[in-house]
Formats: sequence, structure tokens, C-alpha cells
Amino acid sequence: MSEGIIVAVRSPSEPFWPAFRADLHRHFVYRPDASLLRKLTICLMVEGIWAMAVYRFGRSLRTRGGPFLVFWPLFALWEMAVRILTGIQLDIGAEIGPGFYVGHHGAIYVGPGSRIGPDSNIGQMCYVGSAMAIQGAAPVIGARVYLGPGCKVVGAVKIGDRAAIGTGAVILDDVPAGTTAVGNPARVVSKTGSDDLIYLGKGTPLPTGVAAADL
Repeated sequence: MSEGIIVAVRSPSEPFWPAFRADLHRHFVYRPDASLLRKLTICLMVEGIWAMAVYRFGRSLRTRGGPFLVFWPLFALWEMAVRILTGIQLDIGAEIGPGFYVGHHGAIYVGPGSRIGPDSNIGQMCYVGSAMAIQGAAPVIGARVYLGPGCKVVGAVKIGDRAAIGTGAVILDDVPAGTTAVGNPARVVSKTGSDDLIYLGKGTPLPTGVAAADL
């Protein structure tokens, strides 16, 4: 489960709405003309949105502290329910930038100490975290990084901005910005990164993410 109550604020305040609004935009961008009802339907049906909502709520409580911690029992119950229903665990000890896209449910773990930059994607059955059972060094992942289904990013590795990690890849070493890495252990195979895999509203999107918006 996520860490217990943190009385002292150890990082800048992270209000809930600004970051979560950016997360929602990553889903809604595939349907720019969607009605309010359609957007509400997407929120109710996409498990990744549930997971981001509870993560953002927990981060807000943890970083703001003080009287906000009265809501901690609500967060603890909500987080447990979402984890059981979706198989997604985003530890509030991780720092995840706004615009994080979780398009699928199932066996997704982002552990404490991990850092992920804005506008990144994560697929199902991904592991991002320490190599140790007890918290150790965790990955640092840049902006607009695509983490393909089933990939594992383990330990004190760094992944540069706009990198793409292929399906099932196991990352044990640093990955340069703007490249694609595949395999186990992963190796860089291309200088083409994530630009075509992460749609932010310009150009024509690839099929990535459309299924989540076509509810």
C-alpha cells in the first residue's frame, strides 16, 4: 500500500486539479468535439483515469499536509479499492508529471522514488521502480516517454525525454533521449523516439489511445 501519513511536507504543494486536468486532456484530445456527457462517460469507464484521480488526490494530501490530512482515511480506502479493481498501483511516493496517460488496466506498478516527466504514457503490465524489496534507487524518466506494454524499468536508470520503450523490454541501463529501446536486456535500436506514439493534439494520431476514447 502507499506510504502512511506524512506529517511534514517534504516537497512543493501539488494541488489536485491542475495536474489531473492535464491527465484528462490526454484522453479527451482524441475526441476534441466530445460533449460533456461523453467526457463523463470516458471518466467513468477508463480505469487509468480512476488510478490517476486517486494518485493525484493522495499526492495533494501528502504535499499539502496540515488540515488536509483529515481526508487521509478516505484516500486509503479509495486507493485500495482502485488497486483491487484495476490492478494499477501508482505509489504516492513517486513523482509523476501532469499529462500522464494510463490507457489500459492490469498489473501496472510505479514505485516510490520513481520520477516520470510530463506527457508520458504507460502500458499494461509495466513495472517502474526499485530493484530491491526495501526501497532503493528508482528510475528517473523524462518527458513524453512511451513505456510499452509489459516493459520493466528497474533501479537507478535514466530514460531521456521523448524516448520509446518497446513491448516487454527490460531496462537496466540508461536510454538516451529521442531513441527507441527493445529487448531483454534492452538495447537502443533506433534514433526515432516517442513523437509518433504520443498524441498531444497536433497532426493525425496513431491508433494508440483511440480505443479508450471510443467508448
